[in-house]
Amino acid sequence: MERLLAQKAVDGLREASRRSVVQGGGPERFQYVTRVTQGQLSKCWTHDPSRKTQHVMAIDIAVEADMEAGAPVIVGEMARILGYRLVRDDGADSAGGGLGIADIGAFQDAFHALSQSMIQAVADGKVDPREAAEILEKYANFMRVAHAVESKAHGCEGEG
Repeated sequence: MERLLAQKAVDGLREASRRSVVQGGGPERFQYVTRVTQGQLSKCWTHDPSRKTQHVMAIDIAVEADMEAGAPVIVGEMARILGYRLVRDDGADSAGGGLGIADIGAFQDAFHALSQSMIQAVADGKVDPREAAEILEKYANFMRVAHAVESKAHGCEGEG
């Protein structure tokens, strides 16, 4: 019997799982807010040709990862595989309004913090693990802010 889910789709889910956990602060942090350990999490995206089956993240863990990431990274990939796209529920928008000046400032601040951490990290010609962790933390924050801006911009589409 042939599986309905192609290997390419499974690989996409596994990559989305990795992105979601990294965006949410990394596996070291995420393991403390979910039911699995860092080692179990890494099995959800590390390719191991010696294993017959590759693991994907359980649904409850995927939802928690997306909650920590502040964006539907994994759930969005699931929807894409099924031929759908996610649309934010108007009632879920915590700001209760469209895009504003404060959003521009938050976006600029998050981007500036990310770019500064990257510039400082590469200044000596190599990025050490501490610098990489800081870059990932700033990137995760930038992605949360960018997603909030995207959601608010989608909310403006119906206005005129």
